[in-house]
Amino acid sequence: MLATESRIRALRSRAFDFCGPACGTLVGMQAPREAAAPVHDAVAEGSRLASAALVEQQSRLRTTAARLDAASPADIHDARVAARRLRSLLATFGPLLEERSSRRLRRRLRDLAGALSGVREADVRRDLLQALIKGNAAFATADAGHLRACLRQSCAEARQALGRETAGKDWMALVEMLTHEPIPATTMVRPDAGLGELLELVDRPWREAGILLARPPRGAKRLHRLRLVLKRCRYALESVSSVESVQAEATLRRLRSAQNHLGDYRDAAQARDWIKVNDERLGRPVARRLDRLLRAREKALAIEAVARASLVMPAYAAWRRATRELRTPGETTRDRA
Repeated sequence: MLATESRIRALRSRAFDFCGPACGTLVGMQAPREAAAPVHDAVAEGSRLASAALVEQQSRLRTTAARLDAASPADIHDARVAARRLRSLLATFGPLLEERSSRRLRRRLRDLAGALSGVREADVRRDLLQALIKGNAAFATADAGHLRACLRQSCAEARQALGRETAGKDWMALVEMLTHEPIPATTMVRPDAGLGELLELVDRPWREAGILLARPPRGAKRLHRLRLVLKRCRYALESVSSVESVQAEATLRRLRSAQNHLGDYRDAAQARDWIKVNDERLGRPVARRLDRLLRAREKALAIEAVARASLVMPAYAAWRRATRELRTPGETTRDRA
């Protein structure tokens, strides 16, 4: 019993070290006083980790959103990822947050990520299709040149659309809010969430992941859904990756691997959709050749993505077993499911 209590205290200490003093910067939360009773540290630890994760993502978003008027493709990608991460964490930590403020912020983050999607997708499509035809004898020089011109035009049109979006008053207000205001002080209303409660919230996205991976997923819709769910699982787990860090990092490695392959599969599928819409613009013979290449790529990527994804749940189960002693006594997420 003493050994178990000692291990729990050590794990909790590592979780607090990971969080650091930045946790107190969100919603006026105070750093723990030296004279605080041990039980106070225990019940506030989950809130500190949740706060640190939210502050970190908003800091990243501020850095990128402030320079979107002259953003590079990398800047746009970073801003889009930061918005999606923050939005996902607000959903994961929902029971700790004031619902109305959290929902309003999530809507704004959705609008931001959506506005950036067109540019990001056009850039990815350009790089993918140009790499696909490079050195391919099936594409004459003229055909390849025409395709590159169409892709450049598509990227320019996406940039122009983003420019119109960013020139509006709504966009300016959105960026002002995200870059200059803290997360609203009323958002975090639960400063007393213990580590066990936070771990239960982190577990929640994994329920759907388990359902989707109960048998090998097939089809574009199911694979796309799996990609989104695994992203949420990853963002949630990253917020507590200091807890049993070895097992957590092993799980995160498998998540990233599966996500990368699922993302590549999604990019190929979206490129095929674009080709279908633009077949006359591209020239139907060129469009058909591109479609065949992308179809073969999709098939290979789907097989590899499913294989990588099948390794995720066993790793998560190992991390969950390693953190069992830290969870809410007598009740687990699975018990409530």
